Amino acid sequence: MTRRYMAVRDRRLEGGVPARAHLAIYNTDATTPIRNVLNSITSYAGGGKIHTLFILCHGYAGENSRLRVSMDAGGMGLELGKEGLLHSNVDQWRQVRNKMENIVVYACAAADTQLGNELTKADGRYLMGALALQTNADVYAADSIQWYETYKGLRNGAFKFADWEGQLLKFSASTGMSVPVASVPDELTAVLHGTAK
Repeated sequence: MTRRYMAVRDRRLEGGVPARAHLAIYNTDATTPIRNVLNSITSYAGGGKIHTLFILCHGYAGENSRLRVSMDAGGMGLELGKEGLLHSNVDQWRQVRNKMENIVVYACAAADTQLGNELTKADGRYLMGALALQTNADVYAADSIQWYETYKGLRNGAFKFADWEGQLLKFSASTGMSVPVASVPDELTAVLHGTAK
């Protein structure tokens, strides 16, 4: 059976995703309601499952409440669509429960949790774990700023992600707990090049 993939890309992240077989692409911006994103996932999954949903967007910079400072720490959510993906609205993702096996988040410091930020709005590990529990999908995200390039020749370029920066974590669909991992099931680059497993 052929694996199906989907890329949800926020246009505020420079670059693009070229069309490929078995890859659905949904673009968002600051005016796109999150319900539209979730409806597109449901529609593409149909009665089956998407193997991997790739989320491509900026991560919100965080703060450290314990130290009472703002910092480029991450963990405060994802700049995805109009509302973003935040602690306050992650429960909306229950709408796409069982629609995908994996979610790979290409965003800066999505899984970052600074000491003292546990169980606050700047707890990225909690947010990624909640996303895994709401969707019943394993979620992969890193705790550091991520770097990427874009291939030239396409109107918006095409994403080319380098090695994962910081610690890459896998959040369990059944428990929401995280463990360090070396890689994700399939990288977007491999899907774009036709070398995914």
